[in-house]
This record gives sequence, C-alpha cells and structure tokens, in this order.
Amino acid sequence: MDLHGFLVVDKPRGVTSHDVVALVRRRLRMRRVGHAGTLDPAASGVLVVAAGAATRLIDRVQDGDKQYVAHIVLGAETDSADAEGRLISAAPADVAAPSLATIEQALTPLIGTISQIPPAHSAIKVGGQALYHRARRGEQVEVPARTVTVHSIRVLAYDYPDLLLAIDCGKGVYVRSIARDLGRALGTGAYLHALLRTAVGQFTLGQAWTAAEIEELLEPHTWPLMALHPDVALSHAPALILDRDAVTAWYHGRPVPTGRRPPDAAVEARVYDQDGSWLGVATADAERRRWRPRQVVAH
Repeated sequence: MDLHGFLVVDKPRGVTSHDVVALVRRRLRMRRVGHAGTLDPAASGVLVVAAGAATRLIDRVQDGDKQYVAHIVLGAETDSADAEGRLISAAPADVAAPSLATIEQALTPLIGTISQIPPAHSAIKVGGQALYHRARRGEQVEVPARTVTVHSIRVLAYDYPDLLLAIDCGKGVYVRSIARDLGRALGTGAYLHALLRTAVGQFTLGQAWTAAEIEELLEPHTWPLMALHPDVALSHAPALILDRDAVTAWYHGRPVPTGRRPPDAAVEARVYDQDGSWLGVATADAERRRWRPRQVVAH
C-alpha cells in the first residue's frame, strides 16, 4: 500500500523527534518517513511527520511560521539556556522582581527581524561539528549570529520568577535564546523551563495525535483516517487538473500546456488527474504558457 501524507504528532517531553519518526515507521512498516522542524527532547507539542511522497514537501512545512508557549524562569542563567543545563549565574536572593511593564519593554528589541545568537548547546554546525558536541567537551566556540524574524511576543502570565509567553516566529528562531537575552536585558538572568509548540504553519495542536494514540491506533489501513493529504502543504497554490493526454505527458516528464498564461514564473501548482488523484507539483513557465513537472508522484 502506498502511504502518503502528513501526521501531526503531539510530541511528549523526554523523547527525541527521531524517536517519534521511528515509532511511525514501525507502525506503518515503511522506511520513507521523516519529520519537519526538530523539537528538542525537553520540548513538547506539534511535530509534523511526513510519509511517502509528502517527504518531498518537508521543506515547505519547515519554512512555515511557528507558534510556541514558553515557560521562562527569571533569576538564573544556565549554559544551555534551558532547564537541562548547568547553572552559570544567579540573581541575588534580595533582587527586586522586575515589573510587568519592565519585562514588556525588555521584550520589544527581541521582536521583529533581529540578529540572534543561538545557544552554545544547539545542533548548528560550526567547523563541521554540532555545537552541542563541542560544548559538552568544554570547548569555547564563538557562535555566529543569525538573522531571524519574531512576529510577536505576548505575556500570558507573570508571577516572579515564572513568566509565560506566547511567541509567534519564523524559521530558525531559538526560544532558548529569547529567554537568555531577556534575562540579560533585565539583569536577572533567565532560562527556558518548558516549551510547547502549538503550531507549525497550518498544522496545529488541535490536529495532533499523541504518542499513545499512535501506538494504539496507527496501522497502514488507518493511515488515511489519521493523516492529512500531502497537498495540504501546498494549500496556497492553484490546482491544475490534467486530461488523459496531459497525464501521459506529465509522467513522461514533459511540460503540460495551459490555455492561459500562468500568473508568475515562480508560481507552483498542485496537479491532479480528472479523477482527483494527486499527481505532484508543477512550476509555471509563464513565457511558454505551460507548466513543468517539478515533483511527480507515482501511482
């Protein structure tokens, strides 16, 4: 059975993203399974798992915006910027708790298109090695800053030292870095205590299956009931429906003519046959009024 699509998983704390992929592979009894957007073992929430042809669309999902609820603890800083790390500084016991207004003011420079330094304990590679490997060996490594986009940060609750934030951001943002930089701006120190990812692009926690549900329910014959069609990653793209002759050309890798000029040379389309079967993804060739196969799904 050809299984294609996305499974939205509510990843529990304490397991890796790879562990979740391994679970889905085992339940489906297939190897062609991957995930979009790694979650740290200490984090929980939305992890999008792709199977079959959907694995070729993982980049579309990874590029989507992310939404988080972050529990940050003020008053201390760790070397990994989260609760798993070693304490490296702590505010004096008699330090005054910053006001909510002060916290909101300190968050303002962390919103927008900003330069962010990832944590030393991260999977980013410098010199061919993941930073966390070098950090665990005690090496001092200069972590390069990256340009990222944070759309918004809202305070959900505050009772010093505990701070709950809702964060809406783009690709590549480290919430641990937000916690670290906030603590330094306040002069109290801070670290990320817990993180829940509530959305990746259009995939939300409300669509997610727990690991226990996957273990109990997921089988090849239940996949269509639990998974989302691969084309959900291209919901923004127009649909192109091919007749029989055009389908033949499509599967031979030939461009498919269109009766009207595609709107833009960079536009993609979801491609179907007249029975509604998904055939893949096409790229517009505006000059020649046709669509070129970009990703072809075999049936």
